[in-house]
Amino acid sequence: RDPRRLVTSGSAYPQLPENQYHVFAGGRGPHGWLGKDYLKDEQAFKVPVVVHEMGQWCVYPNFDEVRKYTGPLKPKNFDIFRDSLTEHGMFDQWRDFLRASGKLQALCYKEEIEAALRTPGIGGFELLDLHDFPGQGTALVGVLDPFWDSKGYITPAQYRRFCNATVPLARVLKRVWTADETFSAEVEVAHFGPAPLENVVAAWKLVSADGQTLAKGELAARTIPLGQSTPLGRISFPFASIRVISGSPAQSAPHACKLVVGLKGTPFENDWNLWVYPSESEAAAPADVLVTPALDQAALARLDAGGRVLLLPSRISRVHPRLGFEPIFWNRYMFHTQARQTLGLLCDPKHPALAKFPTASFQDWQWDDIVSSAHGMVLDSLPKDLRPIVQPIDDWNTNRKLGLVWECRVGSGKLLVCSADLDKDLARRPAARQLRESLLSYMAGKSFNPQVAVSKEALAQLLDLTQPSKLATLGARVIDTDSEDSANGNVAANAIDGNADTIWHTSYTPAPDPMPHHLTIDLGRAVTLKGITYLPRQDGANGRIAECEIYCGTEPNSWSAPTAKVKWPNTDQLQTVDFKQPVKARYLKVVARSEVNRNPYASIAELDVLTDEK
Repeated sequence: RDPRRLVTSGSAYPQLPENQYHVFAGGRGPHGWLGKDYLKDEQAFKVPVVVHEMGQWCVYPNFDEVRKYTGPLKPKNFDIFRDSLTEHGMFDQWRDFLRASGKLQALCYKEEIEAALRTPGIGGFELLDLHDFPGQGTALVGVLDPFWDSKGYITPAQYRRFCNATVPLARVLKRVWTADETFSAEVEVAHFGPAPLENVVAAWKLVSADGQTLAKGELAARTIPLGQSTPLGRISFPFASIRVISGSPAQSAPHACKLVVGLKGTPFENDWNLWVYPSESEAAAPADVLVTPALDQAALARLDAGGRVLLLPSRISRVHPRLGFEPIFWNRYMFHTQARQTLGLLCDPKHPALAKFPTASFQDWQWDDIVSSAHGMVLDSLPKDLRPIVQPIDDWNTNRKLGLVWECRVGSGKLLVCSADLDKDLARRPAARQLRESLLSYMAGKSFNPQVAVSKEALAQLLDLTQPSKLATLGARVIDTDSEDSANGNVAANAIDGNADTIWHTSYTPAPDPMPHHLTIDLGRAVTLKGITYLPRQDGANGRIAECEIYCGTEPNSWSAPTAKVKWPNTDQLQTVDFKQPVKARYLKVVARSEVNRNPYASIAELDVLTDEK
């Protein structure tokens, strides 16, 4: 009844009908990034929304912070993290890890805040937090440390470009372009100043990495009212019309550039990084470089002869963590089921291997498609002095030395390894195509000269971690399922294909098929089974099985009582079911009775059987 204030029932929960505004945990996350918004999350509400705890993107620990604890509270957690990093031989890199992960964190906050500012109905947002939160497993989510001091990777002026009372916004729907494309973006503004801005002109320019203005223009003058999503106009130009890039024709792509949009006569300005690549690959692999998906006999023979080998491993064990663009959310102690395990990339931008793939020292948007189909290879077993050219930054709780692009000498030969997919669908993946070309160009030249030697035995141990499954050895096949998401390729056969990156998932469109769900597998012949293993999907919890029944039989359509009943936790770790006694069977049926979040879906990354038979 107090007309001076709006009242709500709580922070994030619940959204009661009586709320005069909601604090809502939706309306956040990557689905609203890259020129999009959170309108679908908010449009059901009739009152304003404040987004709850936006972000929570982690960075690597700042060990300079330790000396600030001069009172009774001691940062023993940082002692643990420091000792672990030292044991893995990388303590000298911690400042590089902090800066590179911090740049990615700031980039993610920029995307998330801009998406909120583009969304009608969002009246504000709160962060967890502007500074780090040392509790609950150590949440290094702030751009400031717990003492409200800067960590050095973003300034207040840089932060105000995207988080301010007035923010220019551009709906740049993609950041990677090719030289034959026409750039376009809708320009908007979010304005919450003391009064409307009268007769304002929005000016834009495209700026090269060395500061040259490549293109520029102005949009029609208009009055900007209070609120968000005020349209200012559209920017459009063909990249082919840009004639000079560092003194060369525009066709000299690849190059990095930046779109800058500002409001003339005001301090308000914002920017977005772009990358422009050639429309097609320049050439095939050099004749003296062998490109191979496996370190097989042909590859070893090439190395023995002093040759050059580019290894793009087609199958990688789940021991090597899958990468993603966003960093860890909050931390992996509190949220151990999240797929995110890393904090972005540490790159060597001056390394000749990246000469044709413009990059800063951290992961920006040109890496998005590449890391989303990549693993970070655990290199702890290799020589300590081997440092990757492109290094995924691991969780500070595990501190594994990870490599995305790395090189070594093998006998008299030279090997370069990239654990991203640089093979498939390159016509539609210009960044991956360009990285492949940059690596091949480097390998063909005199500068390709790895200094660290690695033995064949060490490489075999590193690369040969994906052993054939028992089901593959038996020639087993899926013969029946009640449901599969064939539209997205998540078919039942994926459950036994030996690849942890593919999954069986039940259908969910136009409506999800109801529980229970099952798979029936023909082993090919009668086998004595001692149990099974189940690998949950590795990229998220959706569909992970909670309650499961396992049946064994000699006929494909005749089943007696379950051989085992189990309840699995919400985890990405391999689960093993040991039968009370061995069972002779040709057919195996797995029935999902419930899902970890009580959804009607089921999913499996990999199934296998435990048997002594070959």
